Amino acid sequence: MPGHVSLEEVRKIAQLAKLSFSEEELTRFFQDISDIIAHFEKLNELDLEDVSPTSHISWSQPPMNPDEPVDWQGSDLVLKHAPCAAGRYFIVPKVVEKEEKLS
Repeated sequence: MPGHVSLEEVRKIAQLAKLSFSEEELTRFFQDISDIIAHFEKLNELDLEDVSPTSHISWSQPPMNPDEPVDWQGSDLVLKHAPCAAGRYFIVPKVVEKEEKLS
């Protein structure tokens, strides 16, 4: 049914996000997601025919920072603060172990 999610879909999303959860946690997430979807389905029942669409919650202009040029300190300063670097490159842990089929 549209607007509903299955426990298996929650499990698949966790796998794709490389997250591991206990069955108890998955069940709790499933219930939380189901509750959120039910809330939005309830909102869909509202009659909004005479309500004009808005894109912002405030009509005021957002604050703007001055666009001022600054001297570039170079990549050495950035790399000096990196947890791990080699030459001009950041060293990061491998995230993708194998190619996975999306179904």
